[in-house]
Amino acid sequence: MAEHFIILYSDYKDGKRIAYHKSEEDIWALDSFIEKVDTLQQKYKSLSLGFHHVKTGGDSWESVVDYDKFFSDVICVEDYEEFEEKIVEDHTVSALDVANLITTRIKCTPLQLQKLVYFFYCKYVEKYQMKPFTEQFVAWQYGPVVREIYEEFKGYGRSEISVDGVDDSQEILKGESFKLSAYSRFLKTPIHHQVSEVIDETLDIFGKKSAFELVNMSHVEGGPWDLTYRDGLGKDSVISHTLIEEYCN
Repeated sequence: MAEHFIILYSDYKDGKRIAYHKSEEDIWALDSFIEKVDTLQQKYKSLSLGFHHVKTGGDSWESVVDYDKFFSDVICVEDYEEFEEKIVEDHTVSALDVANLITTRIKCTPLQLQKLVYFFYCKYVEKYQMKPFTEQFVAWQYGPVVREIYEEFKGYGRSEISVDGVDDSQEILKGESFKLSAYSRFLKTPIHHQVSEVIDETLDIFGKKSAFELVNMSHVEGGPWDLTYRDGLGKDSVISHTLIEEYCN
């Protein structure tokens, strides 16, 4: 018989559940697992964690699922450091989080969205002297671009991004469920108040400007994009955070 100790995290991305699982020959490993749960909850105050103990005839995760179908849709992680990394990742603001929040507040095209995310980044750096997210901007012809955002929204082409329903031609589902998902994911991050505040400030200044106006503003002479793009010689090059920081300050 094997003793299975499971730390279950229920609020992972897209509503999924993940678990750290370890099997032991006896019950005495219980104390160290409880310590791990306490440590995680101290580090990440908003965590929704559960601790489970199951006894089965085998030491595999499959034996746990066979014993109790409650765990059948859980993503099992056998390495504790990997499990914590996934939690940290889930509590970190991404560029796509910012982009998703912007699309719930205003109507914009993918090109406008890229520039709004860039100006948000600049304002955040200016205000808090730190990066709001770790993804990098690259210098493309029409200004700074985050590749992850481009991949997510490229299907819209030059059309406005819809958050009010399903676009049959692109099969992209938005609407209220999308808004709830975006905010639920975002509210778990420790800097969500600062991010939300700067998004509002950014949209107050830039939200009603056309794509053409935003592109021109991002192309300002001597700015980070201009110094990186260099009339096309630096196309696809990363716009360094240092350049943005120096420009913003």
